[in-house]
Amino acid sequence: MKKRYTFTTGETIEADLDDLHRLIEENRRYLENYAEVLGSLEDDDYVARGNGFCDRKYSDDFIEGQMEKYEQRVKEIEGWIEKY
Repeated sequence: MKKRYTFTTGETIEADLDDLHRLIEENRRYLENYAEVLGSLEDDDYVARGNGFCDRKYSDDFIEGQMEKYEQRVKEIEGWIEKY
């Protein structure tokens, strides 16, 4: 039977235990991917904007924010699984 869960961000999902296990693995993969991207960024990783200017494709702040988001999600899902 599916239960309703709400992340601290306000997003609500309905999931059973199998769904939670799939969701935690998915969020761990996202977290690993962002960590890999952050670790591989070089100062010259810029993308042309098309208007003569260049910009970083991903800012460190954006990636770190995404990592914090997925770290929090993993902790929340772990808590839900423990209580299931």
